Amino acid sequence: MGLAVLCGLAVGYNRAHSSGANRLRVHVLVGLSACLMVLAAGPDLEARSRAIQGVATGVGFLGAGEILVDRTGDTRNHLPPQVHGLTSAASIWFTAALGVTVAASPPVLAAMALLLALVVLSQHHRSNGGSNGSSPHG
Repeated sequence: MGLAVLCGLAVGYNRAHSSGANRLRVHVLVGLSACLMVLAAGPDLEARSRAIQGVATGVGFLGAGEILVDRTGDTRNHLPPQVHGLTSAASIWFTAALGVTVAASPPVLAAMALLLALVVLSQHHRSNGGSNGSSPHG
């Protein structure tokens, strides 16, 4: 469970640093709770499968709450509506997957996935020249 907390801290810190919003606690709690649910299911594979399905369903609702659509767009410049929060929603989903991975797989798998995600998230931040509040994905 400690590894799940550390993974959530790493992703949450990255998101808080790049998006300006403090999502550190959300990521830690999502990773820890996903890990706990899988561990609580015990060694039975069917019970673990149901727990993982429940995590996926619950986190899907959480992620949907992160996504905002500005339907007004920019009518003067004929720009379409803007979608915000996709990266945050994806990072919450990923943190849950890390929690499940920590509970059900070798720790090295979670560590490798975390490293890859942090590389991807940091590259996105750099390619946008930093977060200026206008990114449609953050």
